[in-house]
Amino acid sequence: MSPRSKLLWLGDAPAPENVCKAAERRWELTPYRRDEPLTQQLGRAEVAIACPDGRADDPRQMEVLLEALDRASAVALVMLPEEARVAWAVLSRREGKFLCVNQDATAEELAAKLEAAKALQPAIRNLETELAAARKLGAAAGGQMEEMDEEMRLAARLQRDFLPRRLPEVGAVRFGVLYRPASWVSGDIYDVARLDETHLGFYVADAVGHGMPAALLTMFVKKALQTKRILGNTYEIIPPHVSLGELNADICEQNLSSCQFCTAVYCVLDTAELMLTYARAGHPEPILIHADRTAASLPAPGSLLGVFPDEKYESVTVPLSPGDRLVLYTDGAEDALGGTTSDSQRFREMLIDLADRPREQVLLQLTAWIDERGPTARGDDDITVIMVDVGK
Repeated sequence: MSPRSKLLWLGDAPAPENVCKAAERRWELTPYRRDEPLTQQLGRAEVAIACPDGRADDPRQMEVLLEALDRASAVALVMLPEEARVAWAVLSRREGKFLCVNQDATAEELAAKLEAAKALQPAIRNLETELAAARKLGAAAGGQMEEMDEEMRLAARLQRDFLPRRLPEVGAVRFGVLYRPASWVSGDIYDVARLDETHLGFYVADAVGHGMPAALLTMFVKKALQTKRILGNTYEIIPPHVSLGELNADICEQNLSSCQFCTAVYCVLDTAELMLTYARAGHPEPILIHADRTAASLPAPGSLLGVFPDEKYESVTVPLSPGDRLVLYTDGAEDALGGTTSDSQRFREMLIDLADRPREQVLLQLTAWIDERGPTARGDDDITVIMVDVGK
């Protein structure tokens, strides 16, 4: 009897009955261990079967899985619920070492998919051999590597030139920013701009992925996001939901082959009336901290940008008061500061604990905590935090 192939189960709960039945004859089913890096476990398996469960529509969680697959030789079968429309759309438009199947597929359907995934292995191993040979050639060309390194430095400098050089001060409203790329270039971008005498527009966007493809998408976001229209001798401030809707249509129209998705939150603040209007596109919810140290998340519907051309976004308006602090951030901040428990809850508690300190002191403290935890705890995600204070 030939040895059974190794199959890695990636799921929060034990493998369901349809998976166990599909694997029982030809596969040795092994559950994922949280105390060992995912890449190492994927290296020992021929095929992985992943069930993201409640995280199926979380683009960041899906990106973590896909990047781990890119670094390993295993092929994955991704089981998705029918209602996970974002995940289905993202995976159907991305090339990679994975196949998709409905979470409720029969054991026979899963068995056939597993065999199809296994059949991809020889081609994958040949590609990895060719890639390893190419890397050896690249290592031998030391001068070319130095030139590439210098080009990345220039790219990083160019990207930073797109960030605001000075944060506007209007009325009692003041801004502070923490910006920490994970490498030379960043998949995060932000902007703060004065729209007229009393209105400010500001946003944070986070491209799904890392490196140069993500950085290039942030440049597109910077140029494509429309905040104001000139109408003859007058102008119109574009509502946040309209801005995000037009940006989403622009990204979808480009039909990008790599890193074509991003999340964003865009706000317009009326500094005279202290009214905040915002819209979200799959981004972490902003946190509003009041002077009495109570805090609230600011939800709004809307999927990430670049998936569905006709996606609708919604503007939400909330009043601000003197002493309030608004915090916009990317999920890299939660990961770097939140620890292993509920990242979002821990990050929110940190902000509340520091609510009585000046914003620049808070940003320095957050930076110190990030550095104390070291690169392993920070991971490889970019970190951006925008802090907006309303003076008393």
